[in-house]
Amino acid sequence: SIVIDDEHGGQLAAEHLVEKGHKTIAFLGDIEPLEKISIHPVKSRLTGFKQVLQEAGLSLPNEYIYSASYTQEESRQGAFELLSLPKPPTAIFTASDIQALSVMKVARQLNIKVPSDLAIIGFDDIDVAEHVDLTTICQHLDESGRLAAEILLARISEPKRSLQHINLPLNLIKRMTA
Repeated sequence: SIVIDDEHGGQLAAEHLVEKGHKTIAFLGDIEPLEKISIHPVKSRLTGFKQVLQEAGLSLPNEYIYSASYTQEESRQGAFELLSLPKPPTAIFTASDIQALSVMKVARQLNIKVPSDLAIIGFDDIDVAEHVDLTTICQHLDESGRLAAEILLARISEPKRSLQHINLPLNLIKRMTA
């Protein structure tokens, strides 16, 4: 298996936002996916995120947590609702870069300046993240695919080969949005 520590990814995002002095912080992600899957990476990201905020003496009230699928429409709706709160967040951590792009679009439509009025952090470090200067948690998607293929091919050629479990490191890529 090739895995990442999603909880640690959430911690990295929260640590960065806390270091930047943010106090009103929100989370947007697909917390309750419809598919019945055994792993819940977004819940783990949220758990790590909340943990660091709590350790810093900050809370993440339910109204600042928006569950949205990865569609642009739901992500934009979530961003609009979060940014329309009576006390809108000064920072939003999204469970994916795609969702972060939706938040950036809504912020632009509402004349909210990124990062001076709103910091945004995504997750994945997809190719477009660099082009829009998105601060994000990098999970080395290409490397995980390459390693998975290597492990599978090795196992096919040597069926008795011992099982491998690789935990890929995550890191925060600091760019212009946070």
